[in-house]
Amino acid sequence: MAKLGKDVFNIICPCCGFNLTTQGKTKNISAKIMKLVSNYSKETSQAIKTTMRNIYNNVPSDANPSEYYYFLYGLQKFDENHIRYGLRVFEKGGHHRGGKGFKFLRSIIKNRQANFEKQLNNERKSYGKLPEKRIIK
Repeated sequence: MAKLGKDVFNIICPCCGFNLTTQGKTKNISAKIMKLVSNYSKETSQAIKTTMRNIYNNVPSDANPSEYYYFLYGLQKFDENHIRYGLRVFEKGGHHRGGKGFKFLRSIIKNRQANFEKQLNNERKSYGKLPEKRIIK
């Protein structure tokens, strides 16, 4: 019988970054978090940190660094504009006070990016758009 290598069991979720093999082992997770947060602009990273503090203070199940890391790892594939929009909606709605944490925030950002074009078209139908510029003589 052939032996399986170590790489076969190194299973990492592409969405959230959860590593099945190092489930209980956290190796310098704060350095990984700082590396992921530093990829964003100053305003976005401040908004992420503010939202993280609010979630830590109000949602006990998400108040650990590994949940925060998996959230940041899952955000890598989204545009920064959609991330800022999701953070604004989450903070404005006060969802952290309702017990909703990182997974709810990630779903707001994911749905914003998935539905952006259709949402923009619907807003233009509802509100219209600015008239084109004309030169008055």
